[in-house]
Amino acid sequence: MKKFLLIIAMVSFSYASSQVVVTRVLDVKEGQMEKMMEGVAKKTKMYNSKQGQPLWYTFQILSGDNAQNLWRVQYAESIEELDNEDTQGNAFWQKTVGDLHTSGAVRRWGKATGGSYEPESNELKPLVRALFYNFDPTLADDFWKFRGRLANAHKEANTSTNMTTWWCASGCNGSNAVVFYNYKNYADQSAGNVEIEKAVEKYNELYGNDSYEQDLGKMEASLMPNGQRLRDLMFLPELSSSPVN
Repeated sequence: MKKFLLIIAMVSFSYASSQVVVTRVLDVKEGQMEKMMEGVAKKTKMYNSKQGQPLWYTFQILSGDNAQNLWRVQYAESIEELDNEDTQGNAFWQKTVGDLHTSGAVRRWGKATGGSYEPESNELKPLVRALFYNFDPTLADDFWKFRGRLANAHKEANTSTNMTTWWCASGCNGSNAVVFYNYKNYADQSAGNVEIEKAVEKYNELYGNDSYEQDLGKMEASLMPNGQRLRDLMFLPELSSSPVN
């Protein structure tokens, strides 16, 4: 899930890649979660597990307004892949689980490679901490400068942190980005503070004394009121395509 687990003019093309994801919250009706999960697992195995089939990933939301509901994510190597409508899979979905849930807003995200750091590892880290940002487009440079420098600091410090950043290309309100951190469990999440400290030390070494605090302050100042939300998610392998290599 390494590669799995951004207003267009605001992101330098050195940051952007062709990879995209389309996300939606699935609000499962009361008492239907078990049946919903069984149906999603069956549909994914039949229509999203073979070469050439669309890739779909499912997470359970652990915190926030939508806690205990599902987050369904389609992954594509390029936006052109989204033109290939999966009519059979979609029909099966509607037949089996269509009446078990309602779908929330659909959003499309592009990967910001310059703001991402993914160490080489095949270890599954299913616990995801997601940081959603809404920033002032006139201060986008301050936001992306910090994200890019932090990613480079993790790389230069050779940390074990898995951090991927995505920008909202369509469906969001304002200038939005999300940063995902992957962990094995909550103990691993807590231990990750050591890796963050290593990255902060390297950040100051690379960009000057106190540069981390200064750039962090500018990034925070670029955010709109209530412009940061934190959510925990749990990856559900049985309801997902095979990991992207």
